[in-house]
Amino acid sequence: MRQTFALLAVLIPSVVLAAPSAESVSAGALAAFEAMPLPSVKAAVADVRSPSVETMRGDFSGFPVQLLFDRSRWTIVGGLNGYPVSLSVDGGADTISGGANGASVDLTFDLTSGSAILRGSADSAPLELSIDWQAGTVQGYAHGEPVNLTFSLDDGTVAGSANGAPVQLAFDAAGGRLTGVMNSAPVDMTIVNGDLSDFLKSLYLFLKP
Repeated sequence: MRQTFALLAVLIPSVVLAAPSAESVSAGALAAFEAMPLPSVKAAVADVRSPSVETMRGDFSGFPVQLLFDRSRWTIVGGLNGYPVSLSVDGGADTISGGANGASVDLTFDLTSGSAILRGSADSAPLELSIDWQAGTVQGYAHGEPVNLTFSLDDGTVAGSANGAPVQLAFDAAGGRLTGVMNSAPVDMTIVNGDLSDFLKSLYLFLKP
């Protein structure tokens, strides 16, 4: 039971669904996905209308972002920072693995009712992020730089610093729109079937400098 809720908390914190265990991404599958033209990935993501998936679409760090979080297959696919994304979440092993931002992702997660901790490597660099939902903080490091953020899920705000640059974001829950500045670049992204907490738990994808 703990494993099931751990998996749900990584992908869909506000929705409880019964789901099978995730399938790990094989090297062959990842290679095939990375060979797919990015416009085709974007088209596939754009066509999804099912409530069983969450999407993040827009512009981030000067690149288009198109991400699909599949709640039935427990995968994350799409495009970000000019690279394909293909990840698998394994609730039994408490891991997130695959490829994103042109590099491998190999993370473990440790979840409680009040926090989420991600440890491992992403973007070819060590990463650790600790999210305290009650205190409204994200602390850790990525790319050799500290990550220090404060947030309010009620007000829809995120502020602080990451990658040695200021972070100032605002989330409009009614329209699902996330705007502001991060990685020294404008952010204008829409989250469908998700909220600000989903973005925070996916922060490891967006920290590429």
